[in-house]
Amino acid sequence: MSPEAHLQTMVTKVPLELLFTDFIDEEHKTVLIPHYTEAWYDVHKRYGDLPINRLTPHLQLFRYLMNQGEYPKLYLDWHASIFITRDLEVPISDNDLLEQRRIQYVTMAALFANDKEHFNEDPILVQYNRKGGYFHVKDGHHRAIFQYCSGVRQVPARMNVRDYEEWKHTDAVNQVTEVFSRHLRTLIYTPILNPHFMHLKSERDDVYPTRMDLIMEYLGSSSVRGKRVIDIGCNIGFYARHFTRQGAIVTGYEPMAEHYELARQLNVLERVHFDLKEERFERSSLTETYDIGLLLTVFYHVMDDLPAREAFLRKLDQSVTGVLFWESGAEPEKEKAILISGTQFDRYEKLGDTEGTGKKREFGVFLKSSYKSGSAI
Repeated sequence: MSPEAHLQTMVTKVPLELLFTDFIDEEHKTVLIPHYTEAWYDVHKRYGDLPINRLTPHLQLFRYLMNQGEYPKLYLDWHASIFITRDLEVPISDNDLLEQRRIQYVTMAALFANDKEHFNEDPILVQYNRKGGYFHVKDGHHRAIFQYCSGVRQVPARMNVRDYEEWKHTDAVNQVTEVFSRHLRTLIYTPILNPHFMHLKSERDDVYPTRMDLIMEYLGSSSVRGKRVIDIGCNIGFYARHFTRQGAIVTGYEPMAEHYELARQLNVLERVHFDLKEERFERSSLTETYDIGLLLTVFYHVMDDLPAREAFLRKLDQSVTGVLFWESGAEPEKEKAILISGTQFDRYEKLGDTEGTGKKREFGVFLKSSYKSGSAI
């Protein structure tokens, strides 16, 4: 790579899942922020370094502007807090701010409706976090949220060439393609978030709202950093890696060899590593407990095998102590009844109807009242 690569810039499309809000670390906080206070930094930490679709104030604003949500009090409070926490006067009234944002929204919506590639000419600005395997949005949070709410899955972004080369991680590509070749694989179940493979259409999670969108919006801006997460039947690791990027401590179980091998190589390619185990969950020697569980189109595989089902439910009940994100097979009511009756999960909230691999499915979250309120998320 040439020495000038860090100065040269380019525009390319970045998967929505790799866009995180900007974050100023402890080392630079007093240098970069005029009139810095610790109160300001508390607000910044609440919304900083989060997946862009968990930036709840901005989501509330655009849902309101799109006539899809309530009055954006959260956004207005966030905007005011930027100034109030630094003992500064808020420079604009709520009404004037909303009118300003409405004009910006109407302009963006008109330009986007006329040309779906408009944001190639007005891209957001990002910087790659090599250690975390994702991008921080340095400028353009409103534009990014507008595109997310408009169903865009890959957002045009300007970055320096060095960041693009780091993201591509060409040295790790051959190991991934070797797994594809060895298993004669032509399909992927979930997206691969790397430029070499973004042309591949995945069977799931490529149309808004995805299952990931439903999970992230349910979590809101609550931090999962340090939370323990288990992904049961993690396939190629798409969800496990996303929670790992957010600072969660993640374990993934995947018994199928070709999925396991591809997940292992994708962890290297995408620079994200979680504890990946090649064994069946219900037969595992697992003794650890987890705040959050992911059970996406998995339970229906063992639902009608009574011994396997009972072993699965015992292990699930022991290991997941807080919340369980779940997607059904083709019989959601039957699955829900078995999960409720066979575990201590005693509350359920439907998050949406989903569809995948030719089946209508249900997506929701189970909760345990016995878990300390607010501890899981």
